[in-house]
Amino acid sequence: MLRTSPTRRLSAVLVATSVIAGAAGIGPAHAVERCKVSSRTIDNPTYNGPWPDNWDFTVKACVTESGAAVRHWATVSWDLPEASTGRGPVFNTTGTNIEVTAMIVGGGLAVTRRTDLAKRLNQAKDGSTTPASYSSRWPDRHRLFTDVILFLDWKDDGKGPQKIHFDASPSIPGSSR
Repeated sequence: MLRTSPTRRLSAVLVATSVIAGAAGIGPAHAVERCKVSSRTIDNPTYNGPWPDNWDFTVKACVTESGAAVRHWATVSWDLPEASTGRGPVFNTTGTNIEVTAMIVGGGLAVTRRTDLAKRLNQAKDGSTTPASYSSRWPDRHRLFTDVILFLDWKDDGKGPQKIHFDASPSIPGSSR
């Protein structure tokens, strides 16, 4: 029978534990993600007919920390009403977009990305999109979150874009590691 020293057995256990922990995503390099989902039902102000005309929007606002990088992103999805089918464009091409903003808790705007949504929404079908996200490094003294605002510019309503604010993501500490 082959005998191994206690030191070799301990080394083998530590290696096995490290491999298992790495495969499970445990360790200092794993990503921490915080998301918040919110929904809004928005009435189409330009339609007064017999069919339902409320648009249902859902936004998932997220902030993810992975190592030294913090990523801000969101996903927006929509269910269009029966009244929007086959009527042509419902939204103006300018003014219909989504803003995803990196915010600092306690005040302060970090970075904003705006993505056009008019073409996608005017296709007259349910859908979703994840606008351009971005990553950055922030000092660890800041807590960060992702803010999302939807702007809808209804065609022929005689008004500018309607601003719809969705729930922000929970905050996460910035990192300077």
